[in-house]
Amino acid sequence: MEIEDENNFKLRPMKCELNYLSRSDGSAILAQGETVVLVSVNGPLDIKSTSQSIEKATLEVLFCTKGGKPSVADRFKENIIRQTCETAILGCLYPRTGISLTIQELEDFGGLLTCTVNCACLALLNSGIAMRHMVAAVCCAVSEEGNLVLEPSYTQVQSASALLYFVFDSRERNLVTGFTEGSFSENTYEEALARCRLASDVVFDFYRDIVKQYSDVI
Repeated sequence: MEIEDENNFKLRPMKCELNYLSRSDGSAILAQGETVVLVSVNGPLDIKSTSQSIEKATLEVLFCTKGGKPSVADRFKENIIRQTCETAILGCLYPRTGISLTIQELEDFGGLLTCTVNCACLALLNSGIAMRHMVAAVCCAVSEEGNLVLEPSYTQVQSASALLYFVFDSRERNLVTGFTEGSFSENTYEEALARCRLASDVVFDFYRDIVKQYSDVI
């Protein structure tokens, strides 16, 4: 099923399965179009005293690429995901403990980072860890002609003159995380932000449908 936001901008189809892994506290596998990511959550766990925080849980994120060998770009993804998830998790409820997110890239046909953030949120929901809010990531590409494309394909990403990534919270749709690649005008940025904010509603609705589906089973 293809998804559209309020302005009829098409998003790639989303499919998800929770409890995908039996030996984790929470897990999710998410497909956005042909891009597929698997995330497992373990914690809160006892960790070494040198890694403990007396104020909140310590969040560790491990990003595993399909090729297996990590790169500088992978470490950048880990940092983005960790900072984003830290805003959502009520870590103050789990001081001196650790929460581990393990992310496995299965297929990358564009939108890998947005798929990863969304899958991480679903895995955290599945784990039962207390959260302030959910987060939804949406990507927007600026084509060579200057047109905006929501959730671009791999080919569209390769030919784009700029890429803009936004992550919103589920309460007020405030911007949690945002970063860009390439050059663009201020007006283009504002329009992309507005479109992605609208599109995030569709992602949050998808989360609710998935959680409801599994809660009905339980």
